[in-house]
Amino acid sequence: MPIPPIDVSPETEAAYEAARLQLRERLAAWSAVSGAILAPDAGEELLHYKWGYLDRHLTRWARSDLDAVFLELYPAKMIADDGELDQVLVEAATFVRFLADTGLLDPASEDPEVLCDHLEQIGPRFHRHMADASRYSMGKRVLMEATVRGVRLDDREAMQDFIQAFNASPLAERETVLGPLAGPVPAKGRTGRFTPPGTPPRRKPSDRRRHRRR
Repeated sequence: MPIPPIDVSPETEAAYEAARLQLRERLAAWSAVSGAILAPDAGEELLHYKWGYLDRHLTRWARSDLDAVFLELYPAKMIADDGELDQVLVEAATFVRFLADTGLLDPASEDPEVLCDHLEQIGPRFHRHMADASRYSMGKRVLMEATVRGVRLDDREAMQDFIQAFNASPLAERETVLGPLAGPVPAKGRTGRFTPPGTPPRRKPSDRRRHRRR
């Protein structure tokens, strides 16, 4: 059977989900042949942020796109342990190589070797930006405060309870958590209240299992 084409520039969330799953299946098939060691969610952040915040073209990549993802959006929205950050960039480079090897990398993209070299070069800045609290979005600050108070990010009910209690707390108390907001994803409105977005910041689990597909 012919392989169905991928809508690499989807316009709707449903079309994006279909394209994401197709790319994930192709990535798994490529890794089985290439022997690449991948986390189960390899490439997910690249696709998530490219579609949700950049130009919505999933297979067209330039160094400026990588900078936007890893130096702006990732620090603003993602919670990750410092010891995982180098692997995040390694996985991004693997995803770029997958696109290039399978002919999926859009011709308007920059050379894949240039992209992979750039991912290595931005490593130190990526670490600095991830540690810079002034770059955290409102959502990330609230979720980090929840984890400090013992709420697990994967406990949706407890997290919703925390957010409701946070929104009901005095403004001065909320401002001690939110502080001065900066960075590429400013909070909307002026109430200091946090409403979970459809695609919230997520934590990279510290025990992510990587495997070699056989």
